[in-house]
Amino acid sequence: MKPLFLFFLLGAGFLAQHQNGTNSTNGTSNPEVASQEKDPRYIVEDEHFESDAGKVADQLAKEGKLVTYTQLAKSLPKSRAELALPAVAESPHSPTELAETLRHSTVAMGLRYQEPHSKKWRFMIGATAFSVAPETLSTSLHVMTIDPTMMREAQAVAVTEDGKVFPVTEIIASSDRADTCLIRVPDLKLPALPLRGGVRPGEPIWCMSHPDGFSYMFTGGQVARISRERYDEKHQPALHVEVTAEYCPGSSGGAVTDAAGNVVAQVSSINNYDGFTSRDGKAVNGIVSARTCIAAEELMLLTKPGENEPVPLPTPLPKQKHRAPKS
Repeated sequence: MKPLFLFFLLGAGFLAQHQNGTNSTNGTSNPEVASQEKDPRYIVEDEHFESDAGKVADQLAKEGKLVTYTQLAKSLPKSRAELALPAVAESPHSPTELAETLRHSTVAMGLRYQEPHSKKWRFMIGATAFSVAPETLSTSLHVMTIDPTMMREAQAVAVTEDGKVFPVTEIIASSDRADTCLIRVPDLKLPALPLRGGVRPGEPIWCMSHPDGFSYMFTGGQVARISRERYDEKHQPALHVEVTAEYCPGSSGGAVTDAAGNVVAQVSSINNYDGFTSRDGKAVNGIVSARTCIAAEELMLLTKPGENEPVPLPTPLPKQKHRAPKS
């Protein structure tokens, strides 16, 4: 099953101001705003996050600091080096503690892009990524590839919980088979999340992601099953983890963790089945969602020395032929 590229479109909150990944807060005499600033909870303002991050991304582009998806794909190294990972955590967190831990290690993936038949640059917050090492994030490979029906070119930035914006400058490891890649984000130093293999059906899990306009959404569930699925006949099947935690488009690349904050899987795709026909020919209605994640074992492979799978390059849309009107 090819993961859907359309795991994009979401918004979030917090004012961003460009200074090579720094932000500042303007003072205000508004009592309501002052009251919000004293609230110890992390409160998202979805209306501002995307638009302000877009302004910073535009400024970074003017300064020549953004790299196009085509350049990222073409500059992928043929092989990858070993990446040092943090040790697996043993002590479980309370749900509120875990939510904070994951938020500090998670970014929103911002996409500056051109539509297929336009040279105008637009911006959207479209996916999720998380830290696995200093200046290194893990996300879905389809997040870093172009669907030519939606866009002709794109550039990516990472946006932190406090609105700081950092350019994505390199893909250092990739697996098309497992829809996973590791990306380099200079100067971004977030707490790295450990990776843990061997998760079993029935284990409780949690997910931090940005589903369809709701930034830093923290959801929970359990592992529903472990499966293998072949991308095509040329590749070995990838190890998948199906979960019951809620997510939707915009969550791609999000960390799925255990109670200790170890990543046991990464969000990849979702498929909804709204009905089928029984053997006696009668229609059976109902909605079942299969939430498929890439197992941590596949992510671990990308942190070991090995050959990278090429990042798919966009295929230009065929030019429309204009036929002369019949006389």
